[in-house]
Amino acid sequence: MIFRLLSTPRRRVAALLTVTAAVVAFWSWMLWPVYDSSCVVYSGAYIPMNAPKAEVDAAAQRHYDKALADGACGPKRARFHNWTR
Repeated sequence: MIFRLLSTPRRRVAALLTVTAAVVAFWSWMLWPVYDSSCVVYSGAYIPMNAPKAEVDAAAQRHYDKALADGACGPKRARFHNWTR
């Protein structure tokens, strides 16, 4: 089965590119910074349901920055930062 998939040079290149793309995608997902799971910020602000995404994101970022300054939340971190523990 695998030998048929890699039987021609074109298929070998396609398989190599597919595997490389999968590895790069997984690696970037793994290193993407995330918020600490213990930090949940409720804005308490009124934001209409049909508000633009930029407005909603800006409001969430403002409240996260305030919680970060108050010490209620930690900074963003890599997704798997504690593998060695």
